[in-house]
Amino acid sequence: MAHIDRRHALVLAAGLACVLTAALTPAGLHGRPVPAWAWAVWAAVFAAALGVFTRAGLVLREALRRVAWLLPAVAVLAVPAAFVAPAGSRLIVAAALGARAIAAASMGAALASWLGPSGLARAVRQWRVPDRLADVFEATLASLTIVLRQVRAMLRAREARRPAFGAWSDLLAAPADTVRGFGRLVASLLLRSLERAEAIEQARRARGGAP
Repeated sequence: MAHIDRRHALVLAAGLACVLTAALTPAGLHGRPVPAWAWAVWAAVFAAALGVFTRAGLVLREALRRVAWLLPAVAVLAVPAAFVAPAGSRLIVAAALGARAIAAASMGAALASWLGPSGLARAVRQWRVPDRLADVFEATLASLTIVLRQVRAMLRAREARRPAFGAWSDLLAAPADTVRGFGRLVASLLLRSLERAEAIEQARRARGGAP
């Protein structure tokens, strides 16, 4: 991870500006045609996100792999909104919504990869937000980092037990079994996260933290 000690706040502000620019660019939901310049904005933000991933130390293939993990969320959360568009323009609106969501989400993921949890927490403190709010934000990032680490470890263990298959390789051949398997993984993750949170809280109180 690249360290930019005195510019965290500036980098975070610039990244969030890119995210908002992509997210607020019109995508034709109100019956108006998708403007041609909107595609250029989304392409520019997506290219910038790939550049930020590169600055974070990732090769292009790994950056695209991380973006690919965002596609299911984009397909489920953003694209169905195209059904409220006029019948003749739903396809182009769905494509525009997908492009808008993937551009904004990619920049957010790239920004998090570059700054990391400590960099994000430092940037928020450099913004001079109230100390209590900054403490809550930092604790949230620490908890999310632990959860993501646990997810990666569980996925590696799952693939190690089935070396001929990837995490999603059976989704088309056996969708019910695949979804059931990931349901068990999520349940196990919840239990492990609760155990980890309890251990962290006990350690905090052992160091003299307030109950």
